[in-house]
Amino acid sequence: MSDSTVTIFFEGRAVAARAGTSVAAALWEHGVAALSHSPKYGRPRGVKCARGHCMNCLMRIDGVPNVRACLTQVADGMRVGRQDSGAPYGAPMQKVLDKGGHLFPVGFYYKWFTKPSALSRMFMSGLRPLTGVGRLPEPAAWADHGDTPPARDLGHIETLVIGAGIAGMGEALAADGEVMLVDDSLRCGGQRRAAFDLVTESAADVLNGLEHLAALRARLENLAARVEAEPRIEVRTGTTVVGAWQPDMLLLEDGEGLAVVRARHICWAAGALDAAPLFDDNDRPGLIGPRALYRLLARDGLDLAGRATLVAGRGFDAVLSAALLHTAGAKVTVALEPGRTGDPALLATANRLGWSLHTGQTIAAAHAQNDRLASVSLASTDGGTTEVPCDLAVIATRAKPAYDLAYQLGVDLVLDPERGGYVPRGADLGRLETTTPAGVGLIVAGEAAGLSPEALLQEVSA
Repeated sequence: MSDSTVTIFFEGRAVAARAGTSVAAALWEHGVAALSHSPKYGRPRGVKCARGHCMNCLMRIDGVPNVRACLTQVADGMRVGRQDSGAPYGAPMQKVLDKGGHLFPVGFYYKWFTKPSALSRMFMSGLRPLTGVGRLPEPAAWADHGDTPPARDLGHIETLVIGAGIAGMGEALAADGEVMLVDDSLRCGGQRRAAFDLVTESAADVLNGLEHLAALRARLENLAARVEAEPRIEVRTGTTVVGAWQPDMLLLEDGEGLAVVRARHICWAAGALDAAPLFDDNDRPGLIGPRALYRLLARDGLDLAGRATLVAGRGFDAVLSAALLHTAGAKVTVALEPGRTGDPALLATANRLGWSLHTGQTIAAAHAQNDRLASVSLASTDGGTTEVPCDLAVIATRAKPAYDLAYQLGVDLVLDPERGGYVPRGADLGRLETTTPAGVGLIVAGEAAGLSPEALLQEVSA
């Protein structure tokens, strides 16, 4: 992260931001947690996934609406604002709906005043400004955009592997022939490797005694070294798969723009997406998952020095998130779920590093002040509650498998709450090898097939 700064203008106010960070991170550091509002009830929305997968951070940037603030780097003179509601009463009405939206019946916005047509048009024109989806781009923005260059053709390859985490690297090494391995991270090893790098570069002793994290890091480093030394594997980091078209074409996006590629075999090992469990106000800005934290700290260098933070949940990601927050200078509180209290190494680490540790507790509610997270209520199995003040809360519970591309290629999905969400039918052992309806060989592996990170490590190490 650069030490130089640039000036952006947030709704007319000059804001100093570190060069290289994202708009979302820069605004959060200046107290702006609410980047948008939900279209229906006007509830505040803040950075959530930090990877461009949700709509929470859509903002108007340099005259262009619906730009993802989590993926857009700051630039000197950049103009940033929340989506224009389009009417003076838009913002006040959003606040009213946020507080009293539960009083409105489901679907009221399309069931009311449908006749006569003149009244319906009047009602809808008055309702639209509440959605905050933005006005059309300014004429200058159209002129600056120019024509989109055609997608480059990368030709046909034997095997395309999407996702360079543990599962993806393992599949790339096991595949026959030429392999292209793509990942949106900047290095093989995925998001967790970037988090480990940041922790070990800043304060390696944080991980002392945490054997399970040491095993995870060693596995990532070993696989990455083998992949990078294998001449038949072409690694394309900083590359996102936009979509798949049957029978065998995929659209990619990298630093040079769009590209298309065709493959005889495709492996979908894109991991999982952060998911929030059900509790009161679980959508408030300041509540994120561990994968978002890895991006915000390792990629954007989010400044958390002195901030009160909470990690709630279980597993590798809960402990790694706590270590990462500690490295960033935050005040760390850890709340372990019931049944996750028996790790003496974790207890010793928390005591050594001064973390506040709560065992056998889960989040019951979040509380906000001025559209920003202020505290979280923890509930224990005996019915007691504990109030924990925090500016940021990381929820490390079971993530939901990423299924986008597998679905586009025709894989039959089933809902399995025990494995986090929709998983491919037949992937009971955490891996599915099949053929698409168009005859392309397809493998779904790792967390994308419903494996937990812990089970994935055991599976690959076996």
